[in-house]
Amino acid sequence: MTDPTERQTGTTDVPVFYGTVPPREGTPEAEARSVAEKLAARLEESGVDAILVYDVQDEEGRNGEPRPFPFIPTIASRQYAALLREVTGRTVVCYKAAPAHSGDDFQEWLQETRRTYNIRYLSLVGRSSSDAEPPGPSLETATRMATALTEPGFEALGGVTIPERHLAKEDEGRRLLQKTERGMRYFVSQIIYRPDAAVRMMRAYDRRCRENGAEPALVALTFAPCGCRKTLRFMRWLGVDVPDEAEERIFSAEDPVEASVRLCQENLARIVEQTSDLAVPVGIAAESVSIRRDEIDASVELLSALQKELRSGVL
Repeated sequence: MTDPTERQTGTTDVPVFYGTVPPREGTPEAEARSVAEKLAARLEESGVDAILVYDVQDEEGRNGEPRPFPFIPTIASRQYAALLREVTGRTVVCYKAAPAHSGDDFQEWLQETRRTYNIRYLSLVGRSSSDAEPPGPSLETATRMATALTEPGFEALGGVTIPERHLAKEDEGRRLLQKTERGMRYFVSQIIYRPDAAVRMMRAYDRRCRENGAEPALVALTFAPCGCRKTLRFMRWLGVDVPDEAEERIFSAEDPVEASVRLCQENLARIVEQTSDLAVPVGIAAESVSIRRDEIDASVELLSALQKELRSGVL
């Protein structure tokens, strides 16, 4: 099977991902399967290479602000990822918030995830807040443990990148290089509404790789529609930087969801145009952060719009 986390040599194919969250904890197996089947139907003609299955955490201490949507525990990401692989026939990427891991030994969790659930692609996420001591291993330790796993090991290990963090600290390029040198082969960005942050982050990562003789890993740029102000509040709570001018454009439009899709498409074009000289491989991802039907449908439409933008010649 072709590795969905890298562009194939000699082609212009760009890896395409779709992000989703598992159903709520306690969902009967038949109902969870029905949810997976509905997603499979939505993505049937989407050209998606792999489905990202997020590990949802409460993150109560994320930023001191009340959570716009209540936290609802979900089915374990590895369990739902295995179900999605069975139902959709597509490659799945399982997320795991390693520092939040508690209970049994993390090494045992890694072995069981690879061997019992047959998860081949794993994305590790670090802690979201420094307010409390996490019960699980640090991201660095978890990465070392995952890369050391053998017979069988994971086919590709990945992580996340937060472009806005580079604007504030100017160290995201360094972070990405460190993670690359520790064995991560791909990164999926936080949702992007400020393209200049993504451009600066990618240029910093490219420069760091060239200075250190490292081969840059794939960076998948993530976009999501926004059709109501509560969704916008949730995005901002998650740390997504949505500029005031973007907010004005979206909510002054007759159809805010459609306006956000067009804006994301334009933002991708701007990023690719300003990073086309870099050695960093690019992928694209789409998701919906809410359970609103119109925003979920729009996230699939967005994925098609992003692919159309790439086919138009900007990459």
